[in-house]
Amino acid sequence: MKKRRVLAAALVVCMTAAMVFGCGNSSKDSGSTASSGGKDYKYRIGFANASISNSWRVKMRQMLVDECKKENIELIETDAHDDANTQNSNIEAMLQKDLDAILITPCVEDAANPGIEAAFESGIPVIIFDRTCTTDEYTHFVGYSDKENGAECAQMLVDALTEKNGSAKGNIIALDSIAGSSTDNFQKAGQDSVFSKYPDVKIIDRQYTDFEAGKGKSFMEDCLSKYGPGEIDGVISQDGGVTLAAMDAIKEAGRDKDGILIVNADGINGVAKMVKDGTAVGFTQFPCAASVDALHTAIDTLEGKDPKDKDITMDSIVVTKDNVDDYLIPDGDDYDWTY
Repeated sequence: MKKRRVLAAALVVCMTAAMVFGCGNSSKDSGSTASSGGKDYKYRIGFANASISNSWRVKMRQMLVDECKKENIELIETDAHDDANTQNSNIEAMLQKDLDAILITPCVEDAANPGIEAAFESGIPVIIFDRTCTTDEYTHFVGYSDKENGAECAQMLVDALTEKNGSAKGNIIALDSIAGSSTDNFQKAGQDSVFSKYPDVKIIDRQYTDFEAGKGKSFMEDCLSKYGPGEIDGVISQDGGVTLAAMDAIKEAGRDKDGILIVNADGINGVAKMVKDGTAVGFTQFPCAASVDALHTAIDTLEGKDPKDKDITMDSIVVTKDNVDDYLIPDGDDYDWTY
């Protein structure tokens, strides 16, 4: 696998600056990025981004910007800072900029519907990716299934509990993401579809972390104080940075010998290292390159090569000790994205 690397902290600064000042040739449109060195673009495509609030989203956006440069696409983009009202306003404003198509990653499933529907009613292709929406007024959805990823993580944890305890039983801590987001809703639906089959596997505590490592660590510290050795069998997390922070809390509490089993729903390099050294069971992949897939779906639609299916969902990528070397960057930073 070709390994694409990113230093998250530096990119956050760079990407934020790009939002303000533009990238490549400057554009007169507020919030736009001229994504090619030339003056004539093949298409002008909008990107209503939910946010660049975590390293996955920074990498996802950068891959989209790079691909737009390669394809000679002018990218007009906005950052909603995870606020649906802002995103709806951003979309309405972008629709005045003579777009050929628009890419949207909804902040939350319901509240972003007005902007999505307004874009669809304008007559341009509307490509949803990363997170889903509850309206059906869009052209295509492109991405991976959070529900399937959640189910795969839950099954990995059940299998590991069975191997450890002799049967499918144990107490689980769940580190969730953002309340109301499709990521969180579907991850939990996937988890529940598996855990509901095993009544002796119990989620004894869970918390929204908003993809913030600090919140994940603080909550894990609280759980380690609340539950003694042997009372926590596993952790299921929706974010790699949160997982690393939770592991820090476990080590700092001197509980790393408790045999707490950890599974994670995305694949930063630090989690891959944990799988390699046996401190995590495995993880599922949610590729940053979903943005590139969405861009090419928009281009294909504009060129009359419209995909047959409205919703284009890829199979989950499951990483365990058996295939982790395909994703691990041994000397890479923990926050490098490996795909």
